[in-house]
Amino acid sequence: MSATPIETTSAPRAVELGASAPWFAVFKRELRQYFRSPIAYGVAFALFIFLGFYFNGYLSQVNGQLPADATLIPSIITFLMFLIAPLLTMRLIAEENREGTLEVLMTMPMSESQFIIGKFLAVWAYYTILLVISLVFAVLLNTVGTPDWGAAVGAYVGGWLYGGAVLAITMIFSALSEDQIVSAFLGSATILVLYLANTAASAISTQFPAIAEIVRELGLSAHYDATMSQGILRLEDVLYFVFLIIAALFITTRIVEIRRWRS
Repeated sequence: MSATPIETTSAPRAVELGASAPWFAVFKRELRQYFRSPIAYGVAFALFIFLGFYFNGYLSQVNGQLPADATLIPSIITFLMFLIAPLLTMRLIAEENREGTLEVLMTMPMSESQFIIGKFLAVWAYYTILLVISLVFAVLLNTVGTPDWGAAVGAYVGGWLYGGAVLAITMIFSALSEDQIVSAFLGSATILVLYLANTAASAISTQFPAIAEIVRELGLSAHYDATMSQGILRLEDVLYFVFLIIAALFITTRIVEIRRWRS
């Protein structure tokens, strides 16, 4: 097969990427893709249908007898991220690898890091939009009481950072595999392992307390469920998620760089 089809389909992308700062051009293109993607709309639809039923069940159970829990929705969203994140990121780089357009894009005047940052910021922005829309549930909680808005702010800020870290981690597998299904599966499994690290630490805490503490600190739950989901923002938790984002993006960039030089 000649290179002409790839060059033809990639020409509009090249013009678009050259129109502004490289990372911002990638960001705009990818964000537009999310609003054209049936998978992204499917994820949003399934998420809000689930949250709607869960929220309705919560209101029926509380029935005005307990204080309204404004941290409920962001906590549910973060728990579901082991499913949501892989679905949102599986095509980001795997699709470029499969279609052969990654090499063409990499001939544009931009570095691998700008390419990856643009894609990451796009998926994080889409996730942020979903998180902002979910604020409607917090507003509706006024119908059953007075929510603790301070706790809600902490939970939503924590949920935003948590989501960014998880999305960055799952991007690694999109760069590793050309198969989107494989990418999604590996990403989901990794996030689930990190989420259950606290449970694993509890299981070995009696025999290996030092190792258990390390495992616990490496897990996602210890830095969100115990603090941020309760509205408590600690610097160490914020730095944990920021470090995960930076580390995951660095690894993804190196993978793309290796693929570029091998091609």
